[in-house]
Amino acid sequence: MPLARLFQPVPMTGLKRTFNVRLKKLINAAPCMLFMKGTPQEPRCGFSRQIVEILNNHKIVFSSFDIFSDEEVRQGLKIYSSWPTYPQLYVAGELIGGLDIVKELETSGELDTICPKAHKLEDRLKELINKASVMLFMKGNKQVAKCGFSKQIIQILGQYWC
Repeated sequence: MPLARLFQPVPMTGLKRTFNVRLKKLINAAPCMLFMKGTPQEPRCGFSRQIVEILNNHKIVFSSFDIFSDEEVRQGLKIYSSWPTYPQLYVAGELIGGLDIVKELETSGELDTICPKAHKLEDRLKELINKASVMLFMKGNKQVAKCGFSKQIIQILGQYWC
């Protein structure tokens, strides 16, 4: 069979459309998503180990998906993203590339600008506290309090603020 014929677009069927929706959800499951062989704690290939090391060294917050856990995703993502190898790194739903691209971005200093960084808890809390003159940390939300104390404080605050 001629090589060009192998890479012709496949007509979109209902089943393929559903699978593409599933892949899109996986890709967008986190701001920075790594599809890899194994897990960050136990990479199952050298390339996956190296990319995890790079992301961890740069304190980049990422989630991962073990492509060995789902053969359909493993094969389908290669076609979906037109990227034949793993690992694959996505940021904000867009394919960044594999280990070679991540290494280039690291060398150029761009990696730190495109990937979300881990923030210290203290910094995150300060940022939240400074968002408003009154900040309430509670279980649930204003409409549906998830415990009695939260419900009581919402009632008390409701008397003073609309």
